[in-house]
Amino acid sequence: MDPLSITAGVVGIATPAVHCIRLLLEDIQKIVDAPEALKSLRNDLLSVDQALVSLQAVSEAQWQSLGDAVLAQSKTATTSCGESCDRFRATLGRWTRHSDDGKLSLRDRAMVGFLKQGHVKSMSEQLQHCKLTLTSVVCTATLHSSLQQKRATEEIIVAISKQEADIADSIATTEKQLAEVNTKLGALCMAKQEENETEADRTSAISQVAIEQTVLGESRKLLQELLSGIHTAAENAQKDNAHVVNNFGGQKKGMQIGANYGTISGITFGR
Repeated sequence: MDPLSITAGVVGIATPAVHCIRLLLEDIQKIVDAPEALKSLRNDLLSVDQALVSLQAVSEAQWQSLGDAVLAQSKTATTSCGESCDRFRATLGRWTRHSDDGKLSLRDRAMVGFLKQGHVKSMSEQLQHCKLTLTSVVCTATLHSSLQQKRATEEIIVAISKQEADIADSIATTEKQLAEVNTKLGALCMAKQEENETEADRTSAISQVAIEQTVLGESRKLLQELLSGIHTAAENAQKDNAHVVNNFGGQKKGMQIGANYGTISGITFGR
C-alpha cells in the first residue's frame, strides 16, 4: 500500500462527507422551531462529524496495519454516508418549501414533524450506524498501533478482547437492523400511494430505505473485516504473552530465570 495513496485516500473519503454533513447541519440549525425529530437528527450529525474528524487523524502506519480491504470499505461507507446526507438535504428543502425566515409553516410542520417521521428516523439510524462503524475503525487502528510500538501487555490484551467483543456485538446488531430494513423496504414497495402523497415523496421514501439497506450491508462487510483483523491480533498477542525465555549461565544449580511471564510456585529459598 503506497503511503501517498493512503493519505490522499483518507482525505478524499472524509472531506466530501464532512462537507455534506455540515451543509445539512446548517440547514437544520436555520429552522428555529424545528420538531424534535430534526433536533435529534442534528445531534446525530454532530456525532458523525466528530467520528469523521477522528478518522482523518488515523496515521498512514495505522491504515497500513488495518489493510487495503478496510481502507477501501471505509471509503465506501463514508462516501455513502455523505451522499445520503446530500439526498436528505434536498428532500428537506422540498418538505420546507412553504416556510420562510427559519420558521416552519403549519403545512411544513405537519410534513416534517408527523408525516415524514419514518423518513427522518431512517436517516437518523443511518447516521448512528455510520458513527458506530467509523468509531470501530479508529479504535481498532489505535490498538494495532499499540501492538506495533511495544510488547503486548495484559492491559493491551484485555483491550483487544474487549474490542473483539464490541465488534462482534456490532455485527449482530447490524444483521438484525438489516433484516428489519429488508422487511420495511418490501412493505413500502408493495404499499399503495397514500392520500396527499406525491409520487416524488413515495419515490424518496423508498429510496431512503434502500440507501439505509446499502449502508448497513457495507457496514457489515467493514465490521467483519475489522473482526477478522482484531481476532488475528488477539491470537498473536496471546502467543506473545505466553512466550517464556530462560537463559542459563555456567552454574548447574540455583534459581536462574532469564525472563518469565507465568506464575512461579513450589520454590524454597535457602536450606
